[in-house]
Amino acid sequence: MISRTYPIPFNEEARLRSVFAVPGLTEANTALFEAISEAARKLLNCPIAHISVIEDETQWYKAVVGIELDRMPKNNSFCTHTIMSDDPLVVPDLSKDPRFKQHPMVAEGGPGARFYAGVPLVLSSGHRFGSLCGLDLVPHDPPSEATMAILTDLGRAVVTALEALPPKPAKLEDDSVAKSTFITLIGHELRAPLTILLGSLQILEAMPQSPSAPKLTQSAKKSAEHLMHLIESVIAFSDASTGELRLNEQQCQTSDLFEMVRDLQLPGADGTLKSVAVSGSALNVPVFVDPDQIEVALDALTLNAVNHGGEKITVGCGTDEDGNLELWVADSGNLSEHVELAKLYEPFVVGGNIDHRDTRGGLGLGLPLTRKLVELHGGDFEVRAEPDQTTAIIRLPAWRLEKA
Repeated sequence: MISRTYPIPFNEEARLRSVFAVPGLTEANTALFEAISEAARKLLNCPIAHISVIEDETQWYKAVVGIELDRMPKNNSFCTHTIMSDDPLVVPDLSKDPRFKQHPMVAEGGPGARFYAGVPLVLSSGHRFGSLCGLDLVPHDPPSEATMAILTDLGRAVVTALEALPPKPAKLEDDSVAKSTFITLIGHELRAPLTILLGSLQILEAMPQSPSAPKLTQSAKKSAEHLMHLIESVIAFSDASTGELRLNEQQCQTSDLFEMVRDLQLPGADGTLKSVAVSGSALNVPVFVDPDQIEVALDALTLNAVNHGGEKITVGCGTDEDGNLELWVADSGNLSEHVELAKLYEPFVVGGNIDHRDTRGGLGLGLPLTRKLVELHGGDFEVRAEPDQTTAIIRLPAWRLEKA
């Protein structure tokens, strides 16, 4: 079950550092921001408008007109979706959008929100901290491009006013941590296919007449193609200066997501050849995702299973009792008794004490990267450790099946 209703930016830690550094971003209200909110309300012909601030677990308001709003959990926020890109977010009828029809603010028992139009508020650091938006309890026709252009200009005015308090703009330091995090996580995935490629070629060189040669050649070719594709995707949809990775969402078949790992035969860390099979019961349905990033996540988990997991590796997909899509990678290995499962969800932690780096269930640096990519899709990531099997599960919200 997915308890979260919102995606999490890939660079969330860096984004929050930038938000907390804005000099004028306090809960003390001013007439200026109320006036901008009132202008947005009239522009969109909505009864409600506000300037939101998205923090780690909550959303609060720099200014609100048309309603009384207190700080609320991010599960009740639409603006957590708005900050995922530089583009405006317009939803003419929230109840008809697969992303929001079960949202607490939309579903039966809530306030019955229907129309939403908002623009992200982008700091000079490049990070998005919230939105300027309008809300209504009845559907609207989509606003014109001219209307949204004016709303975007009003949003820039909000940012300018916030960063100009106090009168002299605060100096925003270059976030080296964000760059380091981004480079470490993505760099790991750039190196992993190369490792597999070189390992396969070394085995081919040592055993030129081996019956495994054709499969090793095919696996090496797949790794090379994957590496080239990943580099192109990273360049096109990332910004290393802010540590951000954006989604290129599109409809695809779930079976296509396993194409890169299907029928691979690869050498593990000990040189033993291992095969990857797709489960015969795997669901094949349309899904709306960034296929490149989901493939990266599945590839990371599969390669970790090859390097550190058991001999039998299987991938597949299905749905849970709530209709959420589950993509999984299972291997027949057991997690070491030294591995602290909770620690495996923290960036750059392999598990437990530094002296016990054995992760025979197929876990490693690929896990925090996978978690970030899954959360970027609004999903959850889970590892199930059983006596004779370790399963890594990517769980994506049901609306991604409906939107396809």
